[in-house]
Amino acid sequence: MPVPVIVLNFGHSVLNSLDDYTRAAAEIYRHYRQGQNVVAVTSAQSDQTDILLAEARNIGPEGQAKNLPELLQLGERRSAALLALALERIGAPAFVRQARDLGLTGRGSYMDAELTGLNTDQLLADLKAHDIVVMPGFVAIGEKDRPVLLGQGGADLTALYVADKLGVEAVLLKDVDGVYDRDPRQSGTAPLRYEHISYNDAAVKAAPLIAPKALAFAKANNMTFRLGRPGLPRFTKIGDKTGPLSPAPKVKKLRVAMLGCGIVGGGVFRQIEANPQHFDLVKIMVRNVDKYIDQGYAPSLLTTSAKDLFDAKPDIFIDVSGPIDPALKMTEDMLKAGVHVVSANKQAIAAGGQDLIDLATKHNVKLLFSSAAGGGMPVLEMCLREAGRITRVEALLNGTTNYMLGEMDKGKSYAEALKEAQDKGFAEADPTADVGGADAAAKIRLIALLAFGEQLTLNDIPRETIENFAPNEPPKGIMKRVATVWRDKNGFSATLELRDLSPNNFIAQADGEEAHAIFEFSDGDEYRIRGKGAGRWPTTASVMADMFDISAVYLN
Repeated sequence: MPVPVIVLNFGHSVLNSLDDYTRAAAEIYRHYRQGQNVVAVTSAQSDQTDILLAEARNIGPEGQAKNLPELLQLGERRSAALLALALERIGAPAFVRQARDLGLTGRGSYMDAELTGLNTDQLLADLKAHDIVVMPGFVAIGEKDRPVLLGQGGADLTALYVADKLGVEAVLLKDVDGVYDRDPRQSGTAPLRYEHISYNDAAVKAAPLIAPKALAFAKANNMTFRLGRPGLPRFTKIGDKTGPLSPAPKVKKLRVAMLGCGIVGGGVFRQIEANPQHFDLVKIMVRNVDKYIDQGYAPSLLTTSAKDLFDAKPDIFIDVSGPIDPALKMTEDMLKAGVHVVSANKQAIAAGGQDLIDLATKHNVKLLFSSAAGGGMPVLEMCLREAGRITRVEALLNGTTNYMLGEMDKGKSYAEALKEAQDKGFAEADPTADVGGADAAAKIRLIALLAFGEQLTLNDIPRETIENFAPNEPPKGIMKRVATVWRDKNGFSATLELRDLSPNNFIAQADGEEAHAIFEFSDGDEYRIRGKGAGRWPTTASVMADMFDISAVYLN
């Protein structure tokens, strides 16, 4: 079964600052965790083209300079590199490709060329190998192997052209959530929004949003595409017909209470603060209030009392603590109180198991815990999406031990590898759960529950420790500790074992804190996913993706 692909174009209006690249990466991750491979097409950051043009005017000839495309393309290339770096930080696999790499060709004016070709085989191969490909828009390769530019709105055109050649959907992401009957930022009566709009009407109503050249290409190729804003699951479809106008849905600002504020909690705190239109963090429960006041947190935000969290009347409760207690009881009580729960606490969720899921259903709230396993690798999302047809899962479920085994392969001792993992924030001060296997076993229990409907205890899972790991002889291949969960004619099984893998094995190819997983299905199909399995930002990205899924419920 081919993996579905989507093309996302990030316009310059949503790339105004470095923080916007973090938001763009989160938008890509939300699609990736839904099972889509992504081609991300970047525009230059909002002011970059003007800066480069000013430099050209200062030093270059008057009029149109033939070497100008060599300079102006740097804005889009810079943007592509920054977006790939933002994706790398949150653990999403990403690979930057340039127009020349992908055979994206153009002809005509070197400042306003027409696109003529794309090496789709190369692009599909890159997607198969990397899942997410980031490429600059606005530039193609013209005659004599020289860059040519695509004119105003060239990144829009790039995205639509690539989507058309691949036969997939394109989404143009702007600073508004669709096409309106008038500018929604102007004062006056509330504007009305189009769910569907024709090419001809879009040429009038969306003229500032979509380049005429890009719109003309879509119309000529009878290509339907969407226009929206990052972080909002609503769009205007642009195609062959116009639908009725309707009031724009409003975003409800959700109150958030959080248990824990360690490595991951600090990352979540920053991302909530960066999305004030969606979330209001009202209370954080920690063990030591003074410690966080010293770090600059507002005293009014902090408490050591669970009662204060409930009294804050949150819409969402986030658990980024570690132990089962008091997290499990608080999660149960929040669900009973009608509060949505987002949890990164794999031990508490595994201990609660199906009872927690049933409790959420009973009280008509969401219990989301994608961050409890896989970090930036959407392993639990795959389990939920494909439950019933999965027959076997092989995965690296603990980025800490994967990192440590990799460092020991390079000749470092167990103690040296552990200290490095702790220094980098991959391992806790007490690494027992990581190295002994309890952390990975909790994630195995979640996979067993979601993918196979099986409830396991910790004692049901044979597991090998890497504590003081020192093999008598060097491995022949690459040593990994692999979690395997499967059902066959003999029944259901799960293990966590050290395995000496061939370097060609997909699982073995995960470096450092990366994680890889292979899903096998009853129809003989196979699906591979990857991402970073440890660290603040991969887990933060998963938490925030769950938060936005809940936020989407409140659009009205």
